[in-house]
Amino acid sequence: MTSEYVELHCHSNYSFQEGASSIYELLIHAEKLGYKSLALTDHDNLCGAMEFSQTANSIGIRPITGAEITLQDGSHLILLAETPEGYSNLCNLITHTRINNNRRSPNLDPKLLEPHTKGLILLTGCSRGNIPNALMNGNSKKAEDILKCYLELFGPENVFVELQQNLVFSDSERNRLLISLAKRLGVSLVATNNVHYHIRERHKLQDALVSVKHNKTLEESHLERRPNSNFFLKTPLEMSTLFRNIPEAVANSPLIAERCSFNLKHDLKYEFPDYPVPSGYTPQKYLEELCFESAIRRYGSITSLISRRLNEEFRLIKKHNLAGFFLIYHEIILMARNIMIQLGLSDSEIPLEERSPGRGRGSSVAMLTGYLIGLSHIDPMVYNLSIERFMNDDLGHVPDIDIDFPRNIREELIKQVQSKWGWDHALITGMISRYKLKGCIRDMGKILSIPKEDINKLTKTITSYQPQKIKHELSSSPEFMHKLQNPVWNNLAYLVSQLYGFPKYLAQHPGGIIISSTPLTDIVPAQPGAIENRYICHWDKSSVEDAGFIKIDFLALGTLSQMQDILNLIEKRTGKYIDLSRIDFEDSNVYSSLHSADTIGIFQIESAAQMQTIIRIRPQNLQEMAYEVAAVRPGVGVNNGISMFIDRLSNGISWEFDHPLEKRALERTHGVILFQDQVNQLAIDVGGFTPGEADNLRRAFSRANNRDLIEMYRNKFRRGSSKLGVPESVAEKIFRKFSGQYMFPESHAYAFGITAYQMSWLKYYYPTEFFVAIFNQQPMGFYSLETLKEDAKRHDVEILNPHINISENICIPKNNSVLMGLLSVDGIGIPTAESILNARKFGNFKSISDMLNRTFINRDSLENLVLAGAFDSLISDRRSALWEIGLLHRPRELQPALPVPIQQDVPALSKMTDWDEMMGEYQSMGLHPRSHIMAHLRQSLHPKAVSSNTISTLSHGSYVITSGLVIRRQRPTSTNMIFLTLEDEFGHTPLIINPSVFKIYRMAIMETLITVYGKVSRIKGTMNVEVEHVDIIPLSPYMPPAKNWE
Repeated sequence: MTSEYVELHCHSNYSFQEGASSIYELLIHAEKLGYKSLALTDHDNLCGAMEFSQTANSIGIRPITGAEITLQDGSHLILLAETPEGYSNLCNLITHTRINNNRRSPNLDPKLLEPHTKGLILLTGCSRGNIPNALMNGNSKKAEDILKCYLELFGPENVFVELQQNLVFSDSERNRLLISLAKRLGVSLVATNNVHYHIRERHKLQDALVSVKHNKTLEESHLERRPNSNFFLKTPLEMSTLFRNIPEAVANSPLIAERCSFNLKHDLKYEFPDYPVPSGYTPQKYLEELCFESAIRRYGSITSLISRRLNEEFRLIKKHNLAGFFLIYHEIILMARNIMIQLGLSDSEIPLEERSPGRGRGSSVAMLTGYLIGLSHIDPMVYNLSIERFMNDDLGHVPDIDIDFPRNIREELIKQVQSKWGWDHALITGMISRYKLKGCIRDMGKILSIPKEDINKLTKTITSYQPQKIKHELSSSPEFMHKLQNPVWNNLAYLVSQLYGFPKYLAQHPGGIIISSTPLTDIVPAQPGAIENRYICHWDKSSVEDAGFIKIDFLALGTLSQMQDILNLIEKRTGKYIDLSRIDFEDSNVYSSLHSADTIGIFQIESAAQMQTIIRIRPQNLQEMAYEVAAVRPGVGVNNGISMFIDRLSNGISWEFDHPLEKRALERTHGVILFQDQVNQLAIDVGGFTPGEADNLRRAFSRANNRDLIEMYRNKFRRGSSKLGVPESVAEKIFRKFSGQYMFPESHAYAFGITAYQMSWLKYYYPTEFFVAIFNQQPMGFYSLETLKEDAKRHDVEILNPHINISENICIPKNNSVLMGLLSVDGIGIPTAESILNARKFGNFKSISDMLNRTFINRDSLENLVLAGAFDSLISDRRSALWEIGLLHRPRELQPALPVPIQQDVPALSKMTDWDEMMGEYQSMGLHPRSHIMAHLRQSLHPKAVSSNTISTLSHGSYVITSGLVIRRQRPTSTNMIFLTLEDEFGHTPLIINPSVFKIYRMAIMETLITVYGKVSRIKGTMNVEVEHVDIIPLSPYMPPAKNWE
């Protein structure tokens, strides 16, 4: 009996809500079982194909690329790519399943098979195949006709009748009929197992996923779920035993695998897009001329330093054939500039370098070439930025350039790019939406029939974002600990821990577009996006990177939209447009505001952690601003790097290199790794890596399931460092400094540091315009409108309630105040706001009755306008106005109310109290412009409770009681501590809660208004209150909720 077998019908969790094992789990298990090849045949997509190919090749299993295709009648068949042409045909067929259908219900018209059969091997499918279905329904003639059609289309040698034996009732009978049919027509057989999970135990998760897919509970989904747990990856011996009476069906599987020579990692045929250049130029020559012309405009002349840098960059660009790549980016920047001009945001007479439409980020900012052709606002020569992280001699991947645009420019730019190149030559990068913890709890709770109220309470209660801690969270909660005695709740914890991180569906990347000279649908399937006329490919950014595609990232950065609005408002008021590249970057006033952590609303430096850090680093220049934005990153903090860096930079603590070879990489950052580039440099200088190898090492740390890969690089690093005379213990110590946690590239930190400084400068000198713009750009940043309003007051900028006769759609400046816009009111959308503004063209509203007769605004929206104070100039009291609306309002389809007096129908009502008005404003706008809720509560608080401004004066160890509105909760993965920020009418108080206190008061901590008791902690220039006890302050449901930061 043969024990050779290759599984040719296998689903990963990229068969969304069907597959219950990851690609890595399937391949590792296949290796343990002795498989030499494995096919991946996910349902109607190739989302996991590149990941599968890369992982399989890395562990020595030959990957076979395929898919299970759904036909129009709902039946399935398997297609395997034998050759590159077959792979191209597979991509096109999968595209056809979605391009003319509901993107959530892919299916293929069988007529489309004919032009796309070459290089493909067809298996007739599982029990849901049209041939098995016809046979089991007694229609052998139909089955025979379908099989003959496949034989004609694909050729007899490329069609196999698929047999499956999962010990399900009817499997044996189905196989008997299929064998008989195959023998009659002389068609070969092949055995498969329709694998949906790698081990038997995972069948519970598969049952749960299928239930989620069909929106049913486990009890309701028996017919949709698989009948048993035999759909796991079996050993070759197990498969041979199951098919011992038909050994040729097993023996054919490795023969088919051998024929499938196409390997996605090596055989993908992608060509960089062509770029048409003027006659007499090559792309390289044209790019160089553009750069030289720009350099003369920017610098006045080309110095020897600039010439050397350009020549080195040009050499690398030519070596890697990337001139067209840069020219395409240049054209896209010019397209964005034209959009700016069309939107009235620039003028054709203003040079690109004076008013660029976007800003580069990431390691590409280090390229002088990019700066000169408009891709970046950072001059890399000023900051001595190295290009090795972005481009080097042994470049392993196509460089990735990210450009941030204001939102209004980005949206139009994506449309124009897809229009210019065509959707099949310019696809938006896919993005795999994955299960997060709360989503896991909701979906698994629903299929387990756990009451919705319990699930909602649990999702509000949990603070950990680590699925393996869900059981601990339950056992630590007084409200939920007893539920673990119920098997259903244990099942919830079990399923959630397995489901976390699973792919949920294919979504659209925020702004990545891949461009090709040939149709991309020959290389990767595409489908319509959720937004009309947007088409996305089946690969996410990691797969796109592995494929070597040119990917252009058009990212919408809210702070650039805010900056654009601020500059336009200033120009409108003063008649002058401020060139932010020419402001004073060493302004002591701006740095003083930063040193006091006046950073709310400032890009990159407004989080609580950044506030605590900036008062310790105390930046004085742009280099130190780059340090500031780079320091508060997980990859720096994982080795206590933030504290070490601050101690050495600001406090003068002495330190030494672990080895002199670290000097080039770490000297400028005082021996601490702050930037991604420094990992590369250490690998080169200490480990003897080439630049390309060093970048692959850095990438390896961020890959999932990378333990074996990291160990391989660790050994390589040891060997290389040994040759350079580094002791093994020292080499190991240096290697342990590397981390898979995120860090900024150095050039990226400079790009963001400069933007942060520019926004700080605008906030300091133009606070009214700053707050108008940030209100209009919500949602963005870390804080609610209530917190932003309080910050505005601290800058002497008053926030005014909307005014029905003055307010525009959006917020506008009014003297030194911000007048709230109509769109700030809950329930008021653009159509309603426009109807109000259009009616106002014929005169101001004189009363609520007048407005009702001139607009078709619904009752809820009208009442919200009253609660927001929009009618205060026309009414004596908001409560009476609400009563008046009840008397006058009529549904739109009915006759408008007659303009008759109603005063006699309005009873004598008591006026709204200040408290009632405040609650109404929180309900209708999410903020209370005149005051803060804590000012109203101050008299009813604990008699010894002190405000935030008093706490800031207390010494270390002082016992304190304070109350406030919770505006953030945070539980970093690197610590068990909980961090909160309380806000009152005077400012903020940061809190630290240790695990034992949190366990007691976790329910109270999740409330919006609380009183805390604890001690002031002052350590290394920071101030916190270490909490010992928490009380709840009862509140209205309309209070702005705290933001929970992961």
